[in-house]
Amino acid sequence: MTKWVIVSDNHTEQGILFNVINQHDDIDVAIHLGDSELAYDDSELSHFYKVKGNTDFYPEFPNEQIIDIRGIKAFLTHGHLYSVNRTRMNIAQQAKASDCQFAFYGHTHVAKHEVISGVHVINPGSISQSRSDIEETYAELLIDETNQSATLNFRNRDHKIINSENFTI
Repeated sequence: MTKWVIVSDNHTEQGILFNVINQHDDIDVAIHLGDSELAYDDSELSHFYKVKGNTDFYPEFPNEQIIDIRGIKAFLTHGHLYSVNRTRMNIAQQAKASDCQFAFYGHTHVAKHEVISGVHVINPGSISQSRSDIEETYAELLIDETNQSATLNFRNRDHKIINSENFTI
């Protein structure tokens, strides 16, 4: 079993990323999906796989990356280059072409989980500026690689679970 924590769009808010990391001392994978507006080597981002958002201007940030953790592959991108405000099909197709089970994106500030073309497409929401009728969120993904199952928890800034779902990978 691995624990993934996925965060996006803290938009210069300092301390919140440390807060999330410190709350989950058993994290196996930490992902930041862009728009931190922090320097690439900022200590607050040091625990995270990270990608460039549309408000991140340091060239060291990659626009996207693929990670493989214990045989689970995920495609990471902020989403603005894939038109995620209109459709998540582009990001799902890119993930599928790379044999990824997951595609993670930010940008919209709206927590969401969809299955598109067999890919779990997940936005953790924004940890600092929600644009939906729910509060600010991040995602916790618990993956059981043996049973090919997962639990997705959307957590608020107080780290309380506000939505949870179980699914097969």
